[in-house]
Amino acid sequence: MVPLSMNEKNEKHRSVILFTLTIIFLIGLSFIPGGTSILGYKIKPIDLFIDIKPDSLLDYSSSSSGNNLNGNNYKSINNRELQNSNMEILRASINLTLIKNIFSFDKAEERINKHISKDVPITGNVSQMNYFFNAVKNSDNAKIRVAHFGDSGIEGDLITADIRKILQEKFGGNGAGMIAITSQDIMFRTTTKQTFSDNWTTYNVVVGNPDNLPLGMNGFVSVPNGPAWVKYEATGAYPDTKSFSTVRVFYTNAKKSALNYAFNDETQQSVSLIPGNDVKEITLNSTLNAKSFKLFTTMANQAEFFGVSLEDGNGVYVDNFPWRGNSGVAFRNVKEATLKDFNNLCNYKLIILQFGGNVASPIAKNYNWYENEMIKNIKHLKSIFPESSFLLLGVGDKSVKKGSKFVTDPGIPILIESQKKIAEETGIAFWNSFEAMGGINSMEDWVYSNPPLAMRDYTHVTAQGASKMGQMIAQAILNAYNN
Repeated sequence: MVPLSMNEKNEKHRSVILFTLTIIFLIGLSFIPGGTSILGYKIKPIDLFIDIKPDSLLDYSSSSSGNNLNGNNYKSINNRELQNSNMEILRASINLTLIKNIFSFDKAEERINKHISKDVPITGNVSQMNYFFNAVKNSDNAKIRVAHFGDSGIEGDLITADIRKILQEKFGGNGAGMIAITSQDIMFRTTTKQTFSDNWTTYNVVVGNPDNLPLGMNGFVSVPNGPAWVKYEATGAYPDTKSFSTVRVFYTNAKKSALNYAFNDETQQSVSLIPGNDVKEITLNSTLNAKSFKLFTTMANQAEFFGVSLEDGNGVYVDNFPWRGNSGVAFRNVKEATLKDFNNLCNYKLIILQFGGNVASPIAKNYNWYENEMIKNIKHLKSIFPESSFLLLGVGDKSVKKGSKFVTDPGIPILIESQKKIAEETGIAFWNSFEAMGGINSMEDWVYSNPPLAMRDYTHVTAQGASKMGQMIAQAILNAYNN
């Protein structure tokens, strides 16, 4: 081996000295309180030990008052406590056990079959669920409707499909229920294949309603710009959506005219529209179990169409109403008279509200504005549906990156407490999705489960995760019904 020259030795020593000084400098920075101004620049809090710090020392709340969730107090940790914890971890880092833990990585197979969720009961005013529970006792003789409103998490009939499946297995009914004329989720919806011509103009609570047309129960309305069509096909992805025998068409402000339609791509038939500015309904029946239905308009502006409902017999029908990007406060954009008309026609006995993901923020200290708006909206809905049960679903877990870890968004526990207050103030039932997912930091387990139950955005569930969530919600409803 060739011995190092003097210059090479000096260079090696300089590297060691520079590395050591850098570590000392970074350690020193970690003791500077966050928010300290130096030369006009604010220093952000630095935590060198975030990746080895136990979860109990991480700050999961933006509020110094803390939030009690699942029996744990996630309180804000002040700078002195943070500095002390850093010193404790630095001293403990020489412990061989800790070193072993630092350099041991989770293996994907260790997450397989890991129990990452649990049965969580419905809380709040559970007796308010009796409107629905009493109605389904007569489901052999009537159609009982459930409206499932939510944000992008339920698009594509996700979550809703499994709630529907389980409730229809228990109380009867067959068919996917109400579907708009045009939809944004046709590429990934599995329960019903939908295609339509490109000459529909659609307004909804998501993209706006500049012409102030009446929006339907689903928050949508579509108008043909000429002869137009829409086709629905049962996929058989779920036993309860493999066929239907009845199609109900909902519309308003029709011209005196006729529509054409066809079941199973057979010969077209014709049916007359009834003029009027209230919600109208046409009921069309197939002589056989239908696999498809196609509707044809015959002129521009023939009517304002809200959608169709695919059904078969008495029982429970669960309508999937996704409002992408919405916080849940847009119900006042749907006219009160329209909602009342739909209730008279469809007999809604349970309204499920699943919003909050678009509201959660890691810097939020409270959600008072959201509480106030949701309370107004729910009270408004209760006045329109006085004999319907309401179930508010709490927001699920959502992760943010902290160091190299993904941890629960600090705004989530605060938002859940706000949602509990909303349910309490409006006198409705509440179900804690966050707790059912497994609680704090559970999203990471959902992401790395096999198969994955959540996407790598650490926010949205996968199709498998949606199925699991729908099953848990349906089971919680049945448990409350049986109790």
